[in-house]
Amino acid sequence: MELEIGIGQTDNITRAPDTLLNPAIDDTIYNAALSLSYVQESASSEVDVRAALSYVKYKDGPFDNETLPGLDASALFRINERSLRWFILGNIGQQTINPFEPVTPGNRQNITYITTGPSVFIPLGTRFSTTADAWYSVIRFEEQPQDNDRIGAQLALVRQINPNRSISLNVQGERTEFDLESAFPLIDNYEAYFRFETEGSRNDLTVNLGWNTSERSGIKSEEPLVNLEWLRRISARTNFMLGAGTRISDMADNFRGNQSYSTDITETQNQQSTTEPFTENFARLSVGFSSTRSAITAALNLSDEEYDQESEFDRQSKSATIDFSRQLGSSWEIGVFGTLYQYDYDIPARQDDELRYGASIAWRQLRTVEVELRLERSDRDSTDEAGIYTEDRVYLSFRYIPRLGR
Repeated sequence: MELEIGIGQTDNITRAPDTLLNPAIDDTIYNAALSLSYVQESASSEVDVRAALSYVKYKDGPFDNETLPGLDASALFRINERSLRWFILGNIGQQTINPFEPVTPGNRQNITYITTGPSVFIPLGTRFSTTADAWYSVIRFEEQPQDNDRIGAQLALVRQINPNRSISLNVQGERTEFDLESAFPLIDNYEAYFRFETEGSRNDLTVNLGWNTSERSGIKSEEPLVNLEWLRRISARTNFMLGAGTRISDMADNFRGNQSYSTDITETQNQQSTTEPFTENFARLSVGFSSTRSAITAALNLSDEEYDQESEFDRQSKSATIDFSRQLGSSWEIGVFGTLYQYDYDIPARQDDELRYGASIAWRQLRTVEVELRLERSDRDSTDEAGIYTEDRVYLSFRYIPRLGR
């Protein structure tokens, strides 16, 4: 758990072009936040939670104060020791309202995606088993009228090759129904695929190969389903992760997947404002290294979204991130960070590039009190002149990390 209060200053709160007629607006930002992480595994349950809650007050700018929640959680409860389980998935965060505009307090909204349901495990001898899952999901948007509910089910036939390796045949179906049925027709999604999973001391590998089908208003889309997830523990201090594939997705599932892979669950995601399913071809790569005093992580993400019915949303996106920290003695730590985002749209021909980078210095005492000074710069370029801006921010944060359970 971590408690934080802070104050910051920005020279361009609206992230607008700085012109003589419309000069940039500076503002003071006050922040109070709570964050926590919790992992627990026992014979009766498995729980993994990352949560955050921030209250942001803007002193003089044109925006109202904000409450920004963040949640990336999964839980599995074993009701019956052998066969019956109940699972919960929860994701709450922020995404853009207009993906063409910079992220500001006026161009983001909260999104909530909660899924829950039973899972039944049925052994079929020493090596074979069947798993049947059913779920109900609720998806809610703070501003946009795209709220929807989903019901789905999945059946898997599993063969256990050895205690750490298995192969399975999976079939899945899900229906999405929107609150505004007249504006957004329901969507049926189906998947059928083979899965191979293996876990070892140095390698975890999951491969899905199969087929996707999505149907809406009598129009059907069919695409291959390919998904590769590989974790390689190169050493006790270094790990490598690779993911790649192709699938039919939508705005909500894309939000959930991106948040689950992000180290910052409160980061506002750039999402398209459409309910249409799309074909996503993706690849992601990350490398992490940590030692007694230093840590560095680097990540690269590539995505190509193709819409059958709304080609104006077709786009290619890229992001690259690096984060480095170094302890100086027992109380001081410095850090540098940078992220580059790029979005290319076919219709209209448009490209947005945004670079964020900065540095920080922190002082810690007894591992429970921390004071951090953080400097950030954002520089956005676009083929649309209205989307070009620069912004400099400085934050001073005070944190308290209680020693729970001691």
